[in-house]
Amino acid sequence: MNSSQPSSARAPSPASPHHPKCLSVLGLLPPVTAEDVKQAYLAKAMAMHPDRGGDPAEFVLLQKAFEEAKEFVQFKAGKLEWLASKIEAYAQQQDVVSETIDRGGEVEMEETDWLRKSFGDDFGHVADKLVSVRLRGPAADDVFAILLGFRADSLKDLAVLDLAGGRLTDEGLLQLKGLTSLRFLDLRGTAVGKLAAEVPTWFEHLEFLGLPPGAVGLFSRMTMPRRVKLAIGLSAD
Repeated sequence: MNSSQPSSARAPSPASPHHPKCLSVLGLLPPVTAEDVKQAYLAKAMAMHPDRGGDPAEFVLLQKAFEEAKEFVQFKAGKLEWLASKIEAYAQQQDVVSETIDRGGEVEMEETDWLRKSFGDDFGHVADKLVSVRLRGPAADDVFAILLGFRADSLKDLAVLDLAGGRLTDEGLLQLKGLTSLRFLDLRGTAVGKLAAEVPTWFEHLEFLGLPPGAVGLFSRMTMPRRVKLAIGLSAD
């Protein structure tokens, strides 16, 4: 794991454009290889995993650093090839952003600082991550869910999805199954029903789940994973 670097030089400054914060989190200095990143992540993950008593929030940050570090290595290997590989995913992500805003919702993007320093704002935004979609009310329907489902591969960083008060049914809920990074899902006030009990098995990182009354029975509530905070209600208000 980057053994050529002296141990005393493993605290790069996050402010340096050549030392992305993601590498600092992993304890690495450039130049690094994909194998360096993998081994550094595995070593830290073993100690920081929540199942071993680690802080869940810190573990999420470690996972993010791992993903960003992999991107950094690919970017350094070939900037033009890396940029070309991002264009389609960026376009699909923007489709979701535009549709959400057109329907009266809100989105939150997460920027990649090191990339903007390398490419500038003109191209750096292609790696911005859509992390939150909030669309409440009737506009949050099955058609919108289908839009998200078809673009799930380009929404791998989406952590928050708030569709409270929408017209989502079980058919629409099924379309969301591919959004595997969800940690917050609010479906209170929707028309989802029998499939609701399966949701925690779809999203291994889920921490909050809002459901309408009657969507899950007593047994399902009792067997809900402890990591999931369950909220039942007609709406999120």
